[in-house]
Amino acid sequence: MFPRFLSAALKLLVVLFPIGSGLFLTDLGVVRLNEASFVSGRQEITSYGFLVFSSTQLQQVGSHIWLGVSSVKEDEGQCLIHFPFELSRLSNASLGEHVIGLQIPCTARLLEPTFNAEKNVTEETLWIEEEGGQGKARAVIKEVKVILTEEKQEKPSIVYIRFVTLPNVLKYRGTINLDLQGFTVREEFSTYSIVFPVAQSRLTVHPAAYDYCPGAYAYYGDNLSLLIGVNLPENCELKRIHPFPDGEQIMPGGTRRFYWTSRSEFRTLESPHPVSECITVTTELRSETELRNRLLFDSGLYMGLGVSLVFGGVHEALKIAIELKRKRTASDMVDAGLLSS
Repeated sequence: MFPRFLSAALKLLVVLFPIGSGLFLTDLGVVRLNEASFVSGRQEITSYGFLVFSSTQLQQVGSHIWLGVSSVKEDEGQCLIHFPFELSRLSNASLGEHVIGLQIPCTARLLEPTFNAEKNVTEETLWIEEEGGQGKARAVIKEVKVILTEEKQEKPSIVYIRFVTLPNVLKYRGTINLDLQGFTVREEFSTYSIVFPVAQSRLTVHPAAYDYCPGAYAYYGDNLSLLIGVNLPENCELKRIHPFPDGEQIMPGGTRRFYWTSRSEFRTLESPHPVSECITVTTELRSETELRNRLLFDSGLYMGLGVSLVFGGVHEALKIAIELKRKRTASDMVDAGLLSS
């Protein structure tokens, strides 16, 4: 009795083990294939592009934006912005307090001042100074706010700066350092795009700018002199870039920087809704490409082994079924006297 039970258990194990293992490996292979075949449900990029606003009319204004991406995958970076501007001689802006602001097309946070032990000084991350000359005088900044707006899925940030103007000074140069998030889009498994929208229409000014600076004058498109630079992150390969940059620089350490100046793509447009031209730098992350290739290899390996094991188990089951049928047929024939036992 026991040997017959053991034989049946072994036969059952020979069938079920490869089928069970095969199904598990096949399922694991499908999971790996799904991971490697990631296609993004493209996240919203705000239509409220970069612009400058002011409490009074400006004679001229510009922005030099340098975007450094520390991690494409984690969507993290820092931005250094210089914003030279000239107050109008016809306004009273040259006396008293003045508001200058920036609309940033992603989540922004003002960096904290850091202490430089080598120079024994605290390095500020925001200042406004007199433009030109040596020993530039700095204006007193009375209030700084970085406001994160909530506009459906679009989240531009408003930087609000209130400062006291310097006596008999009309030309200023502001500098601000920001932490940024929300400027990258994962297109495919290993493909990421760095996107920086630039405002083009009057309605691109977010309502929050007027909340903090009623009657603000906005500067964008033809009225804003722009220079925008984007550093290509380490461990990345360039795939596409739009619009085509005006130039490329090689920074210390071999980092590539692309830059764009004021051009026709950033011109002012008449539109009944917010419109922005997007600077888009699409990159391939090498580490993610290697991971994707490994996932595809693992997927093929697991699915190949899994299917082979399932077929092996089914084959053993058929062999056992045929053997049992043959024994049953022989037994029936013995019972019928057609075959001697």
